[in-house]
Amino acid sequence: MGRFAEQSKQAPQKTVKNKGAIRRRRIYMTMMTLFLIWAGSSLWTQNVQIQNQSATLAEKRSEQKAVEEVWNELSIEVERLQDPEYIGQIARKKFGLYPPNEVPIIPPQQSGE
Repeated sequence: MGRFAEQSKQAPQKTVKNKGAIRRRRIYMTMMTLFLIWAGSSLWTQNVQIQNQSATLAEKRSEQKAVEEVWNELSIEVERLQDPEYIGQIARKKFGLYPPNEVPIIPPQQSGE
């Protein structure tokens, strides 16, 4: 019977080991839960930052397109200003300047008709 008595003593020791294992498991699960909460909050914060920067990027790209359009218009105007005929047209329209041998034809102004 000595053998059987020892086995009965070992059974309570397993419950003590199980209590320790349960405690370790709880601590592990608590640590994992805290880690997952921290990781989730970090991901959420980064997602919000990415969305804000994406909106800013979209605004900057639209501004860039507008600036490129203005740039293209100005470069075309610079090319035109290199042409003497275009300069002559501007002088005639804006300033009323004509070459010495040219007689301007000015249409009569209509008054309120």
